[in-house]
Amino acid sequence: MFLPKIGAPRQFTTLHDFLRNSNYGESEIQRRLDLPPSEEMDLIGLPFSLAEKLSNDDPLDLVIRLFLIGASIDRGDAERAFPPPAWEASRDLGLVESEANDPEKYFATIALYPVGDLFIISDRWTNPDGSPKPSFSDIVYPALSHNSLELLKWLPEEPCEAFLELCGGTGAAALQAAKLAKKTCAADITGRSAHFAKFNGALNGATNFESLEGDLYAAVKGQTFDRICAHPPYVPVLQPKDIYFGGGEDGEEITRRIIEELPDYLRPGGRLYCRTLGSDREGAPFEKRIREWLGVKQSEFDVAVFVGKNIEPFRFAVESAAKSGRGKQEVNDWRSLFGRHHIQDLLVGLIVIQRVNQPRPAFTVRRTLGEQHGRNVLDWILQWEKRMMQPGVLEDLPAMKPNVSPHMNLNIRHQVESGELIPRDFTLLTAFPFPLDTKLQPWMCSMICRCDGKHTIAELHEICKESGWIRPETPLTEFAKLFAVFISGGFLEVDEAKLPAAKE
Repeated sequence: MFLPKIGAPRQFTTLHDFLRNSNYGESEIQRRLDLPPSEEMDLIGLPFSLAEKLSNDDPLDLVIRLFLIGASIDRGDAERAFPPPAWEASRDLGLVESEANDPEKYFATIALYPVGDLFIISDRWTNPDGSPKPSFSDIVYPALSHNSLELLKWLPEEPCEAFLELCGGTGAAALQAAKLAKKTCAADITGRSAHFAKFNGALNGATNFESLEGDLYAAVKGQTFDRICAHPPYVPVLQPKDIYFGGGEDGEEITRRIIEELPDYLRPGGRLYCRTLGSDREGAPFEKRIREWLGVKQSEFDVAVFVGKNIEPFRFAVESAAKSGRGKQEVNDWRSLFGRHHIQDLLVGLIVIQRVNQPRPAFTVRRTLGEQHGRNVLDWILQWEKRMMQPGVLEDLPAMKPNVSPHMNLNIRHQVESGELIPRDFTLLTAFPFPLDTKLQPWMCSMICRCDGKHTIAELHEICKESGWIRPETPLTEFAKLFAVFISGGFLEVDEAKLPAAKE
């Protein structure tokens, strides 16, 4: 299979400057192709017919046509629109070739596209005539998929010393982190991916970036990192699949290995961000098994699971069988597999594991991601849960002044009894920072109504005792723990843990 050439620095600089000066960015691509603006630009699968919207004279139109959509361009058009050094660099680096049957037409051997302020190459997903390009075992998958872009969105923007991307593919995450970290590495099991990532590092002028070939941590043995990210293959498979695709029989094989070896590579205070699929099993929810994978050092790690999508196993089986064409037999095979592993639910989302850097108990938390999620809400819940594990926190809670979240709703279900509507069920709901609901006892509704940011938790404790809502002997510490739960759920907020701003 084709490999791009690792050329001279001047060639990469020439090509990069041409792309930048041509305004080859997400917003301009969306405008020229009449695509609806969106925060994440998933360009895989754009209709080949969009090439018709582009002129043969404008340099940016030709770049979009050639490198993104994958249509051929005439040599004369290319030579008029591309500055000679940029066209020469594109040819010398192996990014464009002439067609065998028509030497006057050129096509892109790779896909080249913007990801944020980076320029990334990967294998193409279409042929020059618009037909689907067949897959192969070590394909370098594009960094344009929704899942890949979502992982980039979740990664912190704070500087760190050392950053590692596992299952690196194009190396986009490590290259994004290269602006913040002193040292970044991307590691992948295939030499092809390592080569593409090395090319991307050179194209983006990342001098603090290293592309390595190896099976997970094997490429960085003996090193430690402040931040590690991974987007491993995670699709459950009934039979061997392409390297980039399958995650073993249950989909968790590679994720499990990443977490089992994590204690040897993550520094105190550091975090792992892993975009993956997992499963809830009989008596063993996903977050519980993640903690067990950490082994004897699990008490040193906080575990957070953020669920983006739940997939019912039978639905997964039916959809898989529909794609393969194997029908009922495959559905039965999947049901047998899920039964062997006692899988009750499949979930896709993000795992965040952080290593404790001071003496305190570790926490485990699970939340569902909503439409307004982003790194701000992840950081908010992690900081609050960490605060609740600090020594002396139970002494600090009573002085806090809770206020009702503007995102909270209280639902009351009434029931007809003796001809009258009687309130029976009380439920708090919120969609931000995470979709969540919880049942209340009737007296809690009255208490919540008094959370106006003026009364401390200690004062609310006294109000509840005087009103007869709780027993006089109820300890203040136990009462305060109830508020900690409400704050963690986003139903209440305090000055010490203000809710992050929601997206418009």
